[in-house]
Parts: sequence; structure tokens; C-alpha cells
Amino acid sequence: MISSKIFSISNKFLLSFFCILISLSLESQWGIAYGAGWGNQDLKSYPNFFKSIDYVGDGINGHRMDIYFPSTMKVNLNNIFIDALNKNYEKIDNVIFNIKKEKKKYPCVIVIYGSAWRGNSGKDGSLNHIKNAVKKLVKNDFIIVTVNHRSTNSDAFPAQVHDIKAAIRFLKGNAEALNIDTNFIAVQGYSSGGHLAAFMGATTGKNKFTFQGNEMDLNGSLGNHLDQNSDVHAVVDWYGPTDLSQMDKCPKIERKASRRGDARSAFLGGPIEENKVNVQMANPITHLNSNTPPFLIFHGAKDTAVPVCQSEILHNAMINKGLSSKLIIEEDGVHSGTNKKMFAQKNLDIMTGFIIDQYNKSKTSD
Repeated sequence: MISSKIFSISNKFLLSFFCILISLSLESQWGIAYGAGWGNQDLKSYPNFFKSIDYVGDGINGHRMDIYFPSTMKVNLNNIFIDALNKNYEKIDNVIFNIKKEKKKYPCVIVIYGSAWRGNSGKDGSLNHIKNAVKKLVKNDFIIVTVNHRSTNSDAFPAQVHDIKAAIRFLKGNAEALNIDTNFIAVQGYSSGGHLAAFMGATTGKNKFTFQGNEMDLNGSLGNHLDQNSDVHAVVDWYGPTDLSQMDKCPKIERKASRRGDARSAFLGGPIEENKVNVQMANPITHLNSNTPPFLIFHGAKDTAVPVCQSEILHNAMINKGLSSKLIIEEDGVHSGTNKKMFAQKNLDIMTGFIIDQYNKSKTSD
């Protein structure tokens, strides 16, 4: 009897150990983890997620994304690695997802962190200061995606732009398996992430741009879904730069000396004065067109990193072109993800209201 119990325990131990090895092997091979919640106590019940998905397929950290699903979606997270041994699940770009296909498709919001374009791993923290808004979006059946991009320490413009474009194409290319509604993909970002979000919106409907005889491929050629477009349907821009040539010329507030030039130079691949073509190509305002979707822009009047005139320039340019833009200037707002004035609940409510409203409008226009 004792030997039988020992044998049974040993078998269970070996099975558990084997499953752990399989899980680690799959995570190593495909760069995917899974779970529920965000590791944050007040977000514990929201939502199911897949982490560190390689949206390009080259294995670098700057090409990872996390996908957070509404609790209403049929996503089996508990046994994905174990069940993958003996069941046929959807295989997306060499990643096995256990997602039940549904008739209902879910709108998507992509979130881009701020880092002066230097960070290549900010996705994990990009929801912290908008978690209440994200909880509301998840309750309203939105899929939330946080995405990494390459760092200017290794790659200059347009690498970061092409990364986000590739992430959008990945989501669209796998929309059926992920139950994503491709009729509504919104993008939002903070600071440099706000710039990238604005760039995605400004270039919607455009593939190439020529300036002074220099042609730029706006989409790039990363990933496995070049048949997809990278258009988006709404933009939320939190204090992002929009005209890199005007950063030090805002009449309302003076930028701190320590914040002048260096981040832009690293992003553009050299000094501003020597990269005027790249400056124009990197400016979201350069690319505004009739397909540019509605924007919601937040900026702090006391921002000394990205002066408030940057958002005013973008907003005014959009209005002058007959495009939809709403600008909210927070009088005591500064350049910080932890600033309670910038990320006050009233602003988060405006943000969620804007995204939900734009999604509802997209349904009526189908």
C-alpha cells in the first residue's frame, strides 16, 4: 500500500515536472506567457492575457506585445501549454492560442509607452496610470494591446514607426483567430508614444511619402502580414511631440535645457539641423490627410519636456484641414505618467468616452 502511494505521488510529480518543462519550452520557443490579471491587486479580475508575443518573428525584445482580453471572451488560459500537447488549437505565427472563435468580434486599443523613443521594453508599465480607464474599456468588451518598439540606442527613425505599423498588421492578420474587429483599432500613447500614436493616425490611408526628392516607405516590411494595412480608426495622444522642429519655440513655456535636442537627435539619427528631411518625415503634422481618423489630445500647460504648443500645432493643423480633433489642456499638468492632474479621473472618463463613442460610430457606418 505504501509503495503504491509512493508510486502514485512520484507519477504526479513527474507529470507536473514534465508539464513545467513543456511550458518553459513553449515560452522559450514562442516567447509567450499567460495568466489572469495584471499582477496588480485592484486589477486582479481583469482580464485574461497573453504576454510577450513576438509580432515580427525575429526574437528581439523590441518586437513583443501583450494582449489583454475581456473576461467575456472564451480564452482557456489555465491549461494552454498542457492541452497544447494533445489538442489542435489556433496557431498564430508559430504561437499556439487556445481561443474559441466567436461570431462576435471585439474592438481593440493599442497602447504605446513613452520613453523619448529610447525604451524597448515599456509595455509592462504602460497601463499603470490609466488602469481605471482600461478596466472600463475591458468591461465594455475591448481588447487591449500593449506593444514594445525598438530603442533609438540601436535603431533610429523610421524603425519605431515601422515597428508599430507591423504590430497593427499582426493584429489584423490574425484578427479571425483573436476575435478582433478590424473595423475598429484605436491607438493611444504618451510622450514619444503619443508621437507614434499620432503618426499612425496621420498616415492612415498612406503608404509612401516624398519630400524634396526623398521617398519614405511609411509601412516598412516587417513581419508576416504585409498584405494587411496599418490604418487605425481613432487616436488618443497624451502630450506627444508633433513638430520636432518647433520643440524649443513654444512661447508659453521654456523647455528645460537638459531636455533639448538629444532625444530628437537620437531618434532622427543625427542633429536636428543636419536632418531636416527626417524631421519633416517624422512629423505627424506632415502626413495629415483626408483618411486621418478623429484625435483626442491631452497636454499639460506646465509641461517642460514637450511644450503644450506641440499639441496646439497638431490640433490647429487638423482643424484647418477639416479633420476631427479635440484638445484638452490641463492647466496644472506636467510631463509625467504619475501626474494626478493629467491623469485625473475626469480625463480618463473623457478618454474612455471618446474611444467608446468612436467605436459606436464605426458600427453605424459599416
